[in-house]
Amino acid sequence: MADTAGPGDRYWNPTRTYEFDLMIGKVDLTLDLVSVSIVTSIDVPYQSFVLQIALDPNDVILEQIYGQKPLTMKVRLFATGTRITLEETIFELMYLTSDMPIEVTTETPENMQKDRQIITFVCVSRKAYTTMNSVVANAYQGATLSTVVNELIASAPTKPTPVVDTQGANAEVMDQILIPTSTLYKNLQYLNRTFGLYDGMPAIFCSHDNKVYIKNLTAKMTTSSKFVVYQLPLGKDNTKIIEKCSDGKFFYTTKNLETTYKGTSAFAYMAPRQLHIVKPKDRLFHTIDIELEPLAQKYGLISKGTKIFYDTVALPTSNRVAIHKDHTGNEMNESYIRAKYARRVSSLTEMMVEVQQSIRILELMNVGEAVKLDTQIVPTKDFTDMYIMRASHIKFFKVTDWEASAVLFLIRTNRTLS
Repeated sequence: MADTAGPGDRYWNPTRTYEFDLMIGKVDLTLDLVSVSIVTSIDVPYQSFVLQIALDPNDVILEQIYGQKPLTMKVRLFATGTRITLEETIFELMYLTSDMPIEVTTETPENMQKDRQIITFVCVSRKAYTTMNSVVANAYQGATLSTVVNELIASAPTKPTPVVDTQGANAEVMDQILIPTSTLYKNLQYLNRTFGLYDGMPAIFCSHDNKVYIKNLTAKMTTSSKFVVYQLPLGKDNTKIIEKCSDGKFFYTTKNLETTYKGTSAFAYMAPRQLHIVKPKDRLFHTIDIELEPLAQKYGLISKGTKIFYDTVALPTSNRVAIHKDHTGNEMNESYIRAKYARRVSSLTEMMVEVQQSIRILELMNVGEAVKLDTQIVPTKDFTDMYIMRASHIKFFKVTDWEASAVLFLIRTNRTLS
């Protein structure tokens, strides 16, 4: 275990791009760190980190590395061939669990040999975890959902920064909104489930720097892409494309795309036609009749093509009908239906892409953004254009220098551009 060497004492290799500094309390584990995985997803409220550290289990016991001490990881990106810092990020992590083998020794070993083993530490972002688990409650009258959302986020004791999309937001003024006593994350989900934050698919999560994002993913599919991923063919000179994949705006892969499509199974589960029986304040009940296919085409994650492939013969709208009667309704507003089912049809098409070289972690951690997939291979051209980045799994391994790779999980509703 290293406890004296600092980052300035290490030998500088000009081919290295990323450097990591890791501290648990006052103990420097920088030289013992062998791999880092960062997982970010719109399906969970905060990021997770998996650190593999080469330690002697006895040192873990002696230093009492059991999760009560703060864990700080500094990540720096250097320009290739120089020591100019292009990017520096500090992660304050909360250590959740670890796997640690303990070997049998003599009762009181005098000259104990250091026997390093790979110990895995699972962590989450400390600020984001604290923010999304803050307990909030309130009552509002004559307010819009945007007002409620911003005030709820601001009421968290960790003072997070709200980053809330306004395009396509549900702008209706609500007579009354009662926020039950629960965590911030669950109450934001409750608001979307009950009223619908957007006419489309929302994403709710907190980043490592304590920013709470509320994103309208349906609207983002119509805006410019955050970055472009090229799939390059074999046996061709791809130098020009590879050369521009160095600024975090362009990435490339020469590996296979892994894709799934679940149109028929999703429509069978949800039913192609739905009757939502709600209870507005001035009538006994009201029925909202929805056909899933046009809803998916208008409020899902659509990139040019609007064709939804599913077995219409086995699943006709005439007799395959789902009836929902457990929602109180908000007058006759349909936003909560659009938000709920836009999410369910958002991942009919899933694409998994492994990008190579020039990994920029801040770009790839920014999930819930539009990504353009540009395949240069003729048979898969119909899979091109926009997707939403549902999740990213960034992996660093220390061999001689730090080597990086990243797997991106992309989703959209339609399968092809036609």
